[in-house]
Amino acid sequence: MRHMTLAIVLLMIMATLSTGCLGLVLQREIMEDMREPPETILREQAIGFDHTFTSTGLDSTDYYNESSIQIDSSVQSMSISFRAQMPLSETFESLIGNETNLIRYVDAKLWSPGSKSAGSEPFWEIRVTQDHSLERWDYTGMNFQEGIWILEVDARGYGWEPGIEQLTAKDHFDVFVTITKPCIRFAEIHDSDDCIFQSELK
Repeated sequence: MRHMTLAIVLLMIMATLSTGCLGLVLQREIMEDMREPPETILREQAIGFDHTFTSTGLDSTDYYNESSIQIDSSVQSMSISFRAQMPLSETFESLIGNETNLIRYVDAKLWSPGSKSAGSEPFWEIRVTQDHSLERWDYTGMNFQEGIWILEVDARGYGWEPGIEQLTAKDHFDVFVTITKPCIRFAEIHDSDDCIFQSELK
């Protein structure tokens, strides 16, 4: 009698455990069905520099900087924007001639992976010594070389602020590289503006 009772108890425990597992499976399947499918959106990522010169004397001041950009196979497009503001640039050239090209300029370059160290030509470059209105270069429908790209800026400019508005002159430039990549948004974990880049899911 004792053995029969023990067998019945064991069968009841096994049935309960089996039902519990099946219940968890069903719950998981229901939760999966309730989830919204992931949404793919295109997200821009910008890297660059925005600089205004300041001077304490009659000499222009130097500026140098560089920034790395990780390019992978998911990048769909790239754009470069550049602008330079050099007040009174025509007056400067009339006074000191071509020498202004050495003391007042912005030289910007974008290097593809390994091209700078190899002594090759940059992917993109511009050098200005006068005002340059905002300009944009767009690159789409091409396979970008994967790896670390380098945005480099070498510049020199003035930043006078003598207290008289008519004589205030501050050189300024901004240059940005913007890449567009697919970004995945999971509704159950992301807010409306959040997502994770597709390349980070690999």
